[in-house]
Amino acid sequence: MNEWPALLQRAQQGDKQAYHTFLKAVVPFLRMRARRYVAPQQLDDFVQDVLLTLHRILHTYQGDLPVEPWLSGILKHKHYESWRQTAQERTQSLAEDESWHPTVELDEDEQYSAVSRLLAPLSEVQAQALYATKVEELSITETATLLQRSAVWVKVNVYRAIQLLRTELAEK
Repeated sequence: MNEWPALLQRAQQGDKQAYHTFLKAVVPFLRMRARRYVAPQQLDDFVQDVLLTLHRILHTYQGDLPVEPWLSGILKHKHYESWRQTAQERTQSLAEDESWHPTVELDEDEQYSAVSRLLAPLSEVQAQALYATKVEELSITETATLLQRSAVWVKVNVYRAIQLLRTELAEK
């Protein structure tokens, strides 16, 4: 570890042997630290990704600073980056998931009847606002224009309708 700053400085100047020596020496350190961030089955891929990043940003190392905090910063950054990517992929897969389908197919009359029964406890204006935004999937602005009301009015009535339906369904 004591020779890492010198090896990195020489590597920045184009010394391939110093760079190779540095990489061989730093991999065990990276593997040890990476265990904090990823599962064992992801360790090799994560370390490889860190090494690629290290290669790409080698020029940012400042020779008068210790190497370990610089490497730890790269590890932490890659961890957060992979975490964000995983979260984003999960969100996209949930949005694209078409696996839920109603177990009973209803014809149009049955659907109309079911929606009417569901909306029955609501006032007429709440039912209209909820139906337009949730069933017809109109935007708040489109619903406000359709009902000749303000967007705030639509939001408030949709919220109140949902709260009322939750209460009704909880009682059943």
